[in-house]
Formats: sequence, C-alpha cells, structure tokens
Amino acid sequence: MCAFVNKPIRGQNRVGGNTAARKTPNILFAIADDVSWPHMSAYGSRFVNTPNFDRVAREGILFNNAFTSNPKCSPSRATLLTGRNSWQLEEAADHFGIFPAKYKVYPDLLEAAGYRMGFTGKGWGPGDWKRGGFKRNPVGNDYNKLKNKPPTSAMSANDYAANFKAFLQDQSKDKPFCFWYDGQEPHRVYEEGSGVRAGKRLADVQVPPYLPDDNIVRSDLLDYALEIEWFDEHLGRMLKMLEEIGELDNTLI
Repeated sequence: MCAFVNKPIRGQNRVGGNTAARKTPNILFAIADDVSWPHMSAYGSRFVNTPNFDRVAREGILFNNAFTSNPKCSPSRATLLTGRNSWQLEEAADHFGIFPAKYKVYPDLLEAAGYRMGFTGKGWGPGDWKRGGFKRNPVGNDYNKLKNKPPTSAMSANDYAANFKAFLQDQSKDKPFCFWYDGQEPHRVYEEGSGVRAGKRLADVQVPPYLPDDNIVRSDLLDYALEIEWFDEHLGRMLKMLEEIGELDNTLI
C-alpha cells in the first residue's frame, strides 16, 4: 500500500503564489510491516477499516502502481534509505547482515541539512548496523521506550504514537523533523481468533483467489486485519498531534 500527502503550506496558495515565507516541511514516514496493498479501506477492502490511512490518501495521492525493490526486511529498508537497488548494496542486501556505513542514507543527509531525526518501531534490520560502521540505527535516533497494552498478545507493546510525542517534545521547535514510524504490525504471528473476538465478521472477508475459502483462512485474515487497524490507530494519533501543534499542514506524510 502507498499513499502520500503534501498538505498546502499555510500562506501559500495553490497556484504557487507565496504570501508568507516558505517553511521547510517536516516528514513523517509511516510503514506497516507486511501489509498487502488491497487491505486498506482506501483500496476498497470491506474487512479492514483504516480511516487514518484513508485520510492521507484522500487529502493527498493514492498510488495504484508501486513496487518493492526487494521482498525481504533488511534489504527493502536499505533500498529505501539509500535510493539504491539491493544488488548495489553488498552486505546491506542480506536479510540478516551488516549495513556498510559507506552507503549514504537520507536520514544522515537530512540531519546535516538541519532536520531532527528519530524513529519508533522497526528501524533498519534485522542485522548489525554497528558492525557496518554506523553510530546509530541508520533510520535515526531511537524512540522506543514508552509502552502500552495492545489489543492482543501478538502485537508489539511499543506505544508508537506516545514515542512520537516524546520525540516532538525533545526537539528544538525551530528546526524541521523527519520521523520514521515502522510498526511491527501486521507482521506474523497473530493471536488466533483475535479478529472474531474483536467483533469482526467472517462473512465480510474478501478471500484472495489463491487461498482456500474456508473459515480458518477467513479467521486468519481477520486477525491480520485487526493488526493493520492497530497500526492505523497509531497513525491517527500522530496526525492529531501534528494538528494540535499546528504542524500538520507543513508535514509530508
């Protein structure tokens, strides 16, 4: 799934006129781990409800033709960070390897340009970035201390949105920020039957043609849907925080 919003900057009209000084935009980069593109309600899913992703899609751009450069965790994150193909990244293209610091990553470049950098959830990994020569995770400064109680035992206890708030509170307000939100959800494993217990209906599931259409598969897809919605809930809390501090209109998401 992929959506992007660049909300109009306050004081700038839609045809490019500038009535106020242009402000450097913030960046919030949100990644749900292992979600398939049809399974957001913006794409027509009937059994997954993602109002916050849908808002980003509605107010920005919803992509219908996008590709991953690598299907594995570490290599795909390395390609996002560097803008390179995985075959150009040596050990960084291994699933559980190292990330050579000779490859420039956009968080370091943005930080050098004055941005405040941070992340919550999964950064680059799995792998050993220290052995590659990095002094921190390549995606930025770690904000993973705050925890909560998720709806199921299989979900991460990381309070992603609270950690984003801590990042905002820690930083100088006169600099732009770039924050990486990479939730564990909906990566397996799931708590079996959690979707049905949360009130979701087997009859609503749209079973892909390559899977058997039975109640076991339908229930599993509802467990998956519940995890996507948990990711989306945290995204919504982050959007609300940005609205409250007056930065939503100046943030690329």
